[in-house]
Amino acid sequence: MNKHTSPNGLDHQSIDNHAPVFRLRDMFKPSFDLWIISWLLGLIFAISIISLLMISGWFITGAALAGMLAVGSHAFNYMVPAGIIRMLAMARTASRYGELMVSHHAVFDLLKTLRLKFFNRLAVKPLSEQRSALHASQYMHRLVSDIDKLDEFILRVVSPWLISTITMILLAMFIGFVLPISTTLKLMIFTLLALALLLPLLGTFLGIDQAQRLADVSEARRHKLLAPLAIITQLLLWQQWRAQTRDYINQDNDLQQLEWQAQKQRSVYILGIQWLFYSSILLVLFAVATLEQGTSINVPLILAVTLGLLGIQEIVVPLGQHYLSLGSSIAAKNRLNALLNQPFNNDGRAIHAKDAITIEASNLLLPLPTGVLTANLKSICAKIPKALVGAQNVNCTIESGTPLIIRGPSGCGKSTLLQMLAGELPALSGEVTLNGQAWSDYDWRDQLGYLGQQLDIFDQSLAANLRLGKRDASDAELMAALDKVCLTQWLQAQPQGLATPLGEYGSAISGGQARRIALARLLLKPRRILLLDEPFAGLDAKTRAQVWQSVRSHQKNDLLIIVSHHQWDMGHCKSLILEESVFTNDLAFT
Repeated sequence: MNKHTSPNGLDHQSIDNHAPVFRLRDMFKPSFDLWIISWLLGLIFAISIISLLMISGWFITGAALAGMLAVGSHAFNYMVPAGIIRMLAMARTASRYGELMVSHHAVFDLLKTLRLKFFNRLAVKPLSEQRSALHASQYMHRLVSDIDKLDEFILRVVSPWLISTITMILLAMFIGFVLPISTTLKLMIFTLLALALLLPLLGTFLGIDQAQRLADVSEARRHKLLAPLAIITQLLLWQQWRAQTRDYINQDNDLQQLEWQAQKQRSVYILGIQWLFYSSILLVLFAVATLEQGTSINVPLILAVTLGLLGIQEIVVPLGQHYLSLGSSIAAKNRLNALLNQPFNNDGRAIHAKDAITIEASNLLLPLPTGVLTANLKSICAKIPKALVGAQNVNCTIESGTPLIIRGPSGCGKSTLLQMLAGELPALSGEVTLNGQAWSDYDWRDQLGYLGQQLDIFDQSLAANLRLGKRDASDAELMAALDKVCLTQWLQAQPQGLATPLGEYGSAISGGQARRIALARLLLKPRRILLLDEPFAGLDAKTRAQVWQSVRSHQKNDLLIIVSHHQWDMGHCKSLILEESVFTNDLAFT
């Protein structure tokens, strides 16, 4: 089934499959070969540091015993152990450096892939669903941080557990091979080592719910602080800051309490792991001390085993220290999937999968009519969430070839009405139809152009900014579009021409020039509908008239809707005058 997205915000492919956008195991796909290399290097590093400690202890003890027995260097070969120690030291350094380099490369590749995956998934949703979903779930600010948190699953869960488990098995095999003790005592030692792994494993699974609670409380605290920060000046002037931040202080206390509990549990796990290793060391020493007389005891090997049990703690203890990492990764994954895979109603509430199928069946996309377009707005009410003013009870008819000019006082909902038509806002009530069919039933694709009050001018060249409207536009097409908005003379005065940098947010040019460049971007190719919010702002009367004629000529056979406070002889147009209105009850239109 081909993937397509409807204006009502339902991703048909995701609804049909009922599958989450992302699973933790998907993290291995982008660079699985690099992770294999990283794990091998990490295993070499772990074995090297433990072997280096064990062989060094064995070597020093063996050399000391040889000296005490006055056997001399002829009976004790110190060249081979010294060479092995040097080799292990180099392997430790090289493997650690290699592991860090490979794992960092794999992590950056993973983060790039995840960001592209999630942002592309979010980008294909219509603006109305993006706004509803982000507002409802309050995840917008967490999108990047959740993606970054996902790497803990590999770096603090999979890699440490894989390396620790293999290293522990190898050490247990060595202990079982070199210690001349009874099978029962060996099994007891193996049990203690197994418990040293099972303890953080238990903590990891118990910590999943705890990590989720930490994430929820941390998120709630952030929102409790952001609301008063937005009006901090007014709150301070009216001496209401302390009263308005009381909820934040309570949330902060709850978070500190949870973090303190997590720290105590972390300390318990670390202490428990260390006690288990110390108990295994005491059991080794006890087993050796109780050996029958006449049993050969290799003191350097006993010391090597003891040092190995001490050294492996460096590998295993972080498992208890990072017991919340799996839960944090799962929580981040769930938040991202909830954001990107869950359809939302116009009021921001989640739609269940069963209901989504019904909605999808009743909202199949229709191709845009090729002939004359006629749009009808019937009793439309729309406003920005939490706003007090908006457009109310709007009724009008718009036809191809006859521009509609929307006017009215500030706060009457002119821009809000345009946002609703552009798909950025849902209509609270009423209906919009195009040639008798619901406005949202059509597959708009790139046939609706919208110039809002907030302009998208990027820190790139003039040509790069313009080609956002038409990727393969030639230089001649760019020049023609600039000529339509009366920027040809300005362009000729620029030494770099189309390569002129515009600066971040268009800081290198004036506001009027930035608006005309954004308009030229829309005029690069024909669109059935153009929605323009104050396209003539900052222009003198002569330039305004020229730009208007260009826009009208460009859109002479299609729909053109403009919000403008300027009044002059614009020719045959249709006007819509909105009156200032205040919403007193949000529930009246839901």
